[in-house]
Amino acid sequence: MKERDFHLILQGILDVGEELMVAGGEIYRVEDSIIRMCRAYGAKFDRVNVFIITSNIQVTVEAPDGQIITQIRRILRNDVNFERLAELNDLCRRLCAEIPDVEVLQKELNKVLDKPDQSWILKFLGGILSASFFAIFFGGCMEDAIAAGIVAVPVVLLQNKSKLKNDNKIVFTLYLSLITGILSHVIMFMGIGNNEDYIMIGEIMLLIPGIALTNSARDILMGDTASGLLRFADSLINAIAIACGFALSMLLLGGLL
Repeated sequence: MKERDFHLILQGILDVGEELMVAGGEIYRVEDSIIRMCRAYGAKFDRVNVFIITSNIQVTVEAPDGQIITQIRRILRNDVNFERLAELNDLCRRLCAEIPDVEVLQKELNKVLDKPDQSWILKFLGGILSASFFAIFFGGCMEDAIAAGIVAVPVVLLQNKSKLKNDNKIVFTLYLSLITGILSHVIMFMGIGNNEDYIMIGEIMLLIPGIALTNSARDILMGDTASGLLRFADSLINAIAIACGFALSMLLLGGLL
């Protein structure tokens, strides 16, 4: 295999690894997938070194011609999608079994990425039902569930459409929590709902980083301590941002309304 070809192959493998990370894959899953693909394409079996943290992928391999190749990929996106994650896992298995050319690799990856995302109607319906259910689950009444469902509509809209989400996650979380808290106060002021606390709890469940916390625990248990602690710290900071956003809304509007 030509030197230039393996550079391109490793670049394609990193493309797949990046999308696995973005879709919500655990660190050990992404590392194992990259190692298997590199070995399948001819890299020396014991000369594939992969190091991954939440925002960075580093791969060093010894190509079939003996040259050492290193590539680094910075991860700046986060778009958890378990359906896409399952399809990317299947793609990794096909690549290891069939070992296609780089062009075919990129074409198959684009097929997965070009599939339409979940319908916005389902996203709104899921947000409304989740907020309403948790409002009741934690002790609210049906009126609180209705109020939580109404507030969930703009929350889901901001979560999926705001450009600030990819610019600064912490600021976005603080901003979204503040807006959500204000809307919870306003809807109570309008006479919809009986208990503001239960309405807010329903909305908070839409914002908490549950998947990140779960993945951090998995990473730590699998031995990826640094990545797990980074995920945990990121989740903790986001939880603090959520608390600060709701507390600020209570300070600003709690007494006024």
